[in-house]
Amino acid sequence: MSEQLAQAAGAETERRRNLSLRVAFDDAFLMIEPFFDPQQGWAGQSLELLAYRVLRENFPALNDDEVHALVVAAHRLYIDRHPDHSSHLPRPSELRRAHL
Repeated sequence: MSEQLAQAAGAETERRRNLSLRVAFDDAFLMIEPFFDPQQGWAGQSLELLAYRVLRENFPALNDDEVHALVVAAHRLYIDRHPDHSSHLPRPSELRRAHL
């Protein structure tokens, strides 16, 4: 019975609903992290749209909402890891959905 309680307690603390996205996140972040670097822009423009394209090409089973969720989560992590760049980046809520 204690094993069932431990499993139930673990399930209660897990907030994520789509664990397959969590599994994909680490690889996805490594692929798209450079696109959030303000020094990597093209003619002063963000490379954020390329992040969507890279994820669609490498994770074809993901739908548009899942790709967007990965990009937003990766963007938030980038800001957390690089606070000195955050003043040059849009807020995660300002990221546009890219339908390429």
